[in-house]
Amino acid sequence: MRKIGLLLLATLLSGCSFWGNDLAPQLVINIQAAANINPNVEGKPSPVEVRIYQLSDSQAFNQADFIQLYSDAQGVLKAELLIARQLASVLPSENRKEVVPMASETKYIGVIAGFADYREAKNKVIYQPVVLGSSVINIQLDGVNLSVTGEED
Repeated sequence: MRKIGLLLLATLLSGCSFWGNDLAPQLVINIQAAANINPNVEGKPSPVEVRIYQLSDSQAFNQADFIQLYSDAQGVLKAELLIARQLASVLPSENRKEVVPMASETKYIGVIAGFADYREAKNKVIYQPVVLGSSVINIQLDGVNLSVTGEED
């Protein structure tokens, strides 16, 4: 009887790992904000809005400026836009992780940050995952600078 129980347990455990491979792709977003992000007119740090765009191509994103993407991403990116997501405002010194569904057709991830001084900011980045499917990106915010790096699952 004990052997049957062990065999059943082994079968169940192997079944879990088998079915686990069929999960939908996910985008893991690690956000790291410096204490000095998005200084206001008085130089005090302020929250910043971050938007993520899952794209089938990078051409329209690369050609658009920040204001075009911020005000009308759907109209600017058209068919290249697979999924758009506005994250909760990022606070100074905040570190957090978010996990969102990732479209299987995603070839590029565009990120914009809504800094108050958007004209002087580095507020737009495109990232190309090395492997299609689930991905991990690291978003760093420092002053009025946005940077994105990746690490594949």
